[in-house]
Amino acid sequence: MVSVVTVDFWNTLFDSTGGEPRNAQRRRALLDAIRGAGNECDDARFDDVFRGIWQYFDEQWLEQQRTPTSREMIDEMLNRLDVALDESVRESIASTFSAGVLEHPPQLFPGASDALKELKALGVRLALISDTAFSPGVILRELMEQCGVGQYFDEYVFSDETGVAKPHPEAFRRALEPFGVSPDDACHIGDIERTDIRGAKAAGMRAVLFRGDPSPSKYAEDQTQADATISHWDEVLAAIKQLS
Repeated sequence: MVSVVTVDFWNTLFDSTGGEPRNAQRRRALLDAIRGAGNECDDARFDDVFRGIWQYFDEQWLEQQRTPTSREMIDEMLNRLDVALDESVRESIASTFSAGVLEHPPQLFPGASDALKELKALGVRLALISDTAFSPGVILRELMEQCGVGQYFDEYVFSDETGVAKPHPEAFRRALEPFGVSPDDACHIGDIERTDIRGAKAAGMRAVLFRGDPSPSKYAEDQTQADATISHWDEVLAAIKQLS
């Protein structure tokens, strides 16, 4: 019997819309701070570094199973640009980076709120497991409350708070520990095969692959080890019942 369901945030519960204006805002905040402190900074070089920071992120995420924080990535970009900024300025930039997801929010997938409500009505307990980047856990919690789905979740596990990212087993263990259930009584829903599906399966959980995001993903794989595959949140309840 599945008594606990854990859910991924990005491209599973929420889509990735708003990414372009969020990144434009972050780019502008960092570049303005650099130039405002009296530093010369060529647009082309800056954009190379700004785009390249995602390679650094992926290296840490995929190889070290951790996610760099906004502050760490800002410091890394400044180092690559050979620019020194005061601590207070760096913190201000990091705050702007973090708040971008509230000013230009992603959208909750259709049917998600109803499905979560139905799961809770059945007595299923819910936890969120999210790998974070420029948007930290404290901000994503706030977004979930604003969208009305925070009320359904009993636990949150964010990689910027735990220091580990999926597929590290600790990410899943921390989500289940407060409930006192064994992994085979739990199921994870996520969109990335390597982190969500194989990570959950390695932790002893069931896994449901969510393929409802129409945006192409560079992490997509053709084959899956998932116990079930869904393309809409309307299918979640049936999938969980079948796995139970």
